[in-house]
Amino acid sequence: MRILVIGALGTIGRKLAPALVGAGHHVSVSSRDPNKPAPWPELSCPRFTLDLLEPSSLPDALEDVDLVYYLMHGMSDGQAHSELEAIAAKNLADAAAAAEVQRIIYMGSLVSVKPKSEHMLARIATGEALASSGVAVTELRAGIIITPGSAAFEVMRDLVGHMPLAFVPKAIETKAPPIALENVLHYLVKLANMPETAGMVLDAAGPEWLSYRQLMLRIAKHLNKSIKIMVLPGLPIKLACTVLGLITSVPQSLAKALIAGLAEQLEAKPDVLRGLIPQKLMPIDDAIAQVFEEEQVHTYPKRWQDGVPTFRNFSSLHGFYAKAAKKTVTVNASAANTWRVINLLGGKHRYFYLDMLWAMREWMDFAVGGKGREHGRSDYRTLRVGERVDSWTILSVEEDECLVMRFGMKAPGGGGMQISIEPLSENKHQLEVALYWHPAGFWGLVYWYFFAPWHGWLLWGMTKNMAKLAEQNQQAEEQK
Repeated sequence: MRILVIGALGTIGRKLAPALVGAGHHVSVSSRDPNKPAPWPELSCPRFTLDLLEPSSLPDALEDVDLVYYLMHGMSDGQAHSELEAIAAKNLADAAAAAEVQRIIYMGSLVSVKPKSEHMLARIATGEALASSGVAVTELRAGIIITPGSAAFEVMRDLVGHMPLAFVPKAIETKAPPIALENVLHYLVKLANMPETAGMVLDAAGPEWLSYRQLMLRIAKHLNKSIKIMVLPGLPIKLACTVLGLITSVPQSLAKALIAGLAEQLEAKPDVLRGLIPQKLMPIDDAIAQVFEEEQVHTYPKRWQDGVPTFRNFSSLHGFYAKAAKKTVTVNASAANTWRVINLLGGKHRYFYLDMLWAMREWMDFAVGGKGREHGRSDYRTLRVGERVDSWTILSVEEDECLVMRFGMKAPGGGGMQISIEPLSENKHQLEVALYWHPAGFWGLVYWYFFAPWHGWLLWGMTKNMAKLAEQNQQAEEQK
């Protein structure tokens, strides 16, 4: 079967796409960001860049497709995301009908009997919009999915991992049926070959109904952390949303969208789905343990991605979602001449701008027993994976394209630097320098925001001077 997975680089999609390939399907994938690296470079899945708010971007991706998996949501897009989600879903449904797609499988969310929160209303509206153009839709609904990157799971992990005492609203006692990602994937893959489920809304629920408090305590136990949860009956949920947005690494808009529906008791009738697709449901404790086991795997992609264990120093207490500071400049020089400048890092040019500030941070590290003052490079001739540039360790080198380094100084979190070159023409490129940070709870966030103004200043001067040197290299080459 020819399948298009929309949202393939998200939390569920990154595991679903290879599972569908393993099941023998011909899979193509899509993402909104063409520069976001795929987590499975070994798969030769055709890839499309789609803007679901632009209908003209859809026909090529849907050509000859039998089945579409729709895994998109807009909770991280800020206010009024529900209206945009409905428009995006309607555009996809219209394009799918025109392309004669046979069916859409939509990954939705469990909702309450009388939904009120924008998050739940948006999930319902998206399902209705997908079904509006006549293409058959199978909707699979799930609540909290136990997996790295699941926003609800990450909010709880951040909270219990770093806060010894939490004041929470009474809604913390609301119950939900969390489910392991492994079980959700099994349902999704099996549904591909079940056209008889067209028009059905199927509820996926785990083996237990737990209050959010109980689930938080389960996660804390696996992290070997102790937290006292104090319920304040009069505590407004809006206030809780604001506080969580400040103390967790989960993007604030995403945390707010989820917490806003905390008080709504979910409804689930999983027996129909369990009858159609029998499987052994993973116990919640096993699912949580599996998450932390996966975060010790020593592999990483060539470019920075949220959640990669290596980028988080293999710590389950370092936030899944990275904070980022970036600066991009246009360079009138070839990729080779721009790369020659990147290769000067850590030498006499150091970081090309205000090295005094870098030195101050190195002295701070030295004062607390770190190795920040160990200057230099393992090899001044070339940049190689595994070698050192001052306090950084090189993780990935794509010559004339990208350099990724992990931060090595003592700090409450894990992070790194990525320097990339994107072509605009033969002798014109974009140079981007990005700093990424996976905070270790509240103090990791304080650390990031304290240095944020300095990051902006340093990246501005760094990229400007790097571009200037690259252009001087280009001029010298052309004058020969």
